[in-house]
Amino acid sequence: MAESNWTAGTDFLLMGFPSRRDLRLLFFSLMLPVFLLGLAGNLGLVVLIRVERSLHTPMYYFLSHLALLDLCSCCTVAPVMLHGLLASQATLAGPACALQMFFFATAADAECCLLAAMAYDRYAAVCRPLHYQATMPPRLCRGLVLGSYAVGATSGAVHSSLAFRLPFCRGHALDHFFCDIPPVLALACADTSLNQALLLAICGAIQSVTLMAILASYGLILGAVGRAGSHRAASTCSSHLAAVAVLYGTLIFMYLRPEGSYTPQADKMTAVFYTVIIPTLNPVIYSLRNADVKGALGRRLLGGMPHLG
Repeated sequence: MAESNWTAGTDFLLMGFPSRRDLRLLFFSLMLPVFLLGLAGNLGLVVLIRVERSLHTPMYYFLSHLALLDLCSCCTVAPVMLHGLLASQATLAGPACALQMFFFATAADAECCLLAAMAYDRYAAVCRPLHYQATMPPRLCRGLVLGSYAVGATSGAVHSSLAFRLPFCRGHALDHFFCDIPPVLALACADTSLNQALLLAICGAIQSVTLMAILASYGLILGAVGRAGSHRAASTCSSHLAAVAVLYGTLIFMYLRPEGSYTPQADKMTAVFYTVIIPTLNPVIYSLRNADVKGALGRRLLGGMPHLG
């Protein structure tokens, strides 16, 4: 049996940063504000939903957990990335690299499940308004959230535990800015066919099932609002679907391809979107265009003002 290299003394060197200092500083100056905006936006959204009683509804309950998952994604990846941009590389111990992989995979897969739950909630609110309270009781909402976390954690545990049981005889230098699954597997000198098969099977199942549920829900919603002539609801659904398309497009590109098609430069550019950019945009797409959220924010910040702007 090959000896595992996942020991307390094993360090993984993240080297997926530009070699030119001016480029690194440029990317740092761009990524730091994006990270801080994502941190403030998602944390502020969680706090606002918790303290504002008018937002204690299933829709905002799901949204608060989406913000928590985005916080997890940002805080798992961005600090290490920013350090690497300043220092030209970053070093993570083996257990820290495994934890980073686990937490990010958990957040990404749980977010897919949560987006499906949010789409079903919107379907119930738009298409079955008279039965909405019975369709979305608190117990079901809690179950959908806990189920999302459980699916994400199971997927993350499977991928990270199997990846770090492999021997890494090709060195420990990753051409990436965080410990993602494909670049870590590329360092292994053992057979990774099981890892690749489980990556395709588990991530493929999660992403395909949740995407079909989202498209079905929003298809029914758009059909209903089209018949009713509600252009505002149609606009909201369109913005949500745009966010879903960006997230799923990047995840499918990264994780549901044949093993030999991974290219470090393209993958790093794609990874920036789903690790930093999308978590920063989600508060804007899902809430800051929402009159209820703006009204609640106005009441908290401006002493009872019902609307902002």
